[in-house]
Amino acid sequence: MRVVPARHGWLWLARGFFLFRMNPAMWTLLVFTYWMLVALINQIPVLGPLLATLLLPAFSVSFMDMCRELERGSRILPTALFAGFRARLSTLVVLGGLYLVAIMLVLGISALADGGALANWVIYGTAPSPTVVRSGDLLRAMIVAAVAGTPVVMAFWFAPVLAAWEEMGAAKALFFSFVAGWRNWRAFLIYGAVLAVLSLVLSTIVIASAYIMRGRQEVLTFSMIVAILVTMPMLFGSFYAAYRDVFPEVFPEGGDTEIATP
Repeated sequence: MRVVPARHGWLWLARGFFLFRMNPAMWTLLVFTYWMLVALINQIPVLGPLLATLLLPAFSVSFMDMCRELERGSRILPTALFAGFRARLSTLVVLGGLYLVAIMLVLGISALADGGALANWVIYGTAPSPTVVRSGDLLRAMIVAAVAGTPVVMAFWFAPVLAAWEEMGAAKALFFSFVAGWRNWRAFLIYGAVLAVLSLVLSTIVIASAYIMRGRQEVLTFSMIVAILVTMPMLFGSFYAAYRDVFPEVFPEGGDTEIATP
């Protein structure tokens, strides 16, 4: 499989929005169902978060498959949420396990900077002490985690869909995903910058809404839920657009219809 330079890195989010616009009702239903399902799984003592992480690649493939079907003009049913469980599930679970191990390693490395405050926050939900925050140790740990986690993100970005659609083994999928990220780091840098700006704008809107309504908690909660239900489909669609750009040979000419460019 050939990895090519991305053509439209800055348009991935826009293309994701257009995919969302093709069927916003079903997108909202599936994202909300996925959100609630993961929340329920996480309620299982000890095993819940582990199981949710192991199944993450399969759910990722489900949303990628939904994007592909929407692009083809096919009808999407609620069962699309489990499309990623129909093939290569064992490989996807292996990827989930490797992802869990990688995250633990990243958090372990970050613990060298703050004594484990960030790791405890992420794993157990224990808020860092004011002392750790004031000292700057928590910020340093976040920076260390970001640097150490970048190769992890590169390796796992396309790995689930490569495993499911191209029938690659876990190691080969991780390798090709990493190479794709490495060769297209400029496109991903622009993508990340645009995403950061959009996140800032959205956060400002949510906070402003709560302020206008005099800080009412229910308004803030509702605004956050709406923001998540809109942004998550756009993000999944952007992952698919990135995959189309980086691995065009998967979609030969004369096959699928290109996503409309704004």
